[in-house]
Amino acid sequence: MIRNAMQDRTASELLNIREAAEFLRVSETSLRRWTNAGRLPCVRIGGRRERRFRRSDLLAFVGGGGEPRLRGPLPNHFCGLYTSDLSRARAAATFLAAGLRGDALCFLVARRDVQRAVIEVLGRDVTLDRLVMAEFRDSASAQIEFFRAGLGDAVRDGASRMQLVGDVSGGALGRLPFAEILELEAEFTRSIARQFPVMSLCLYDARRISGVEVAGLAQQHDGGLH
Repeated sequence: MIRNAMQDRTASELLNIREAAEFLRVSETSLRRWTNAGRLPCVRIGGRRERRFRRSDLLAFVGGGGEPRLRGPLPNHFCGLYTSDLSRARAAATFLAAGLRGDALCFLVARRDVQRAVIEVLGRDVTLDRLVMAEFRDSASAQIEFFRAGLGDAVRDGASRMQLVGDVSGGALGRLPFAEILELEAEFTRSIARQFPVMSLCLYDARRISGVEVAGLAQQHDGGLH
């Protein structure tokens, strides 16, 4: 019974082919072609061997430039909602692991206790020599300048692909009025996400924000809510 429960939980965390196609903004035909060619991992379930996809595999595929987009540019600014400390650490670790297993330089911006929790979830499966950790600055303008300077230095040092996780609710910026946080996200898109080769995941505590605020976050993230 325990094994069946674990299998049910794993299946519920997977995307079907329609959901994965919407996530990547491509056709289902392209997904079938990429999985048949071994370019994109998938899980086969049931007697019909239907395809299921992990979000981490899809993010890694996008970050690695696995295949050109059929419609529009690749999304690179994602928003994640968490409801517990553990789900926050798992979301951050999953996103960062995809980059650390590839060739991305990764950044984790969060309180130190959150950093420790994420590292614990990452475990020993990945090396951390390309993981840079920092805490949030006290103002939106200082944070944008921190991102601009840090990512700019990384590019000058040869980084061609970067992944960034920021626990916005848990840092100093989480105490700002939500309107200012939305302005920060808009400025991040304008001056950071469009200028640097970076894929970012902004994490928010779903227990502290309203439905209207969630809708505002969805508008500021081209990768949508996850």
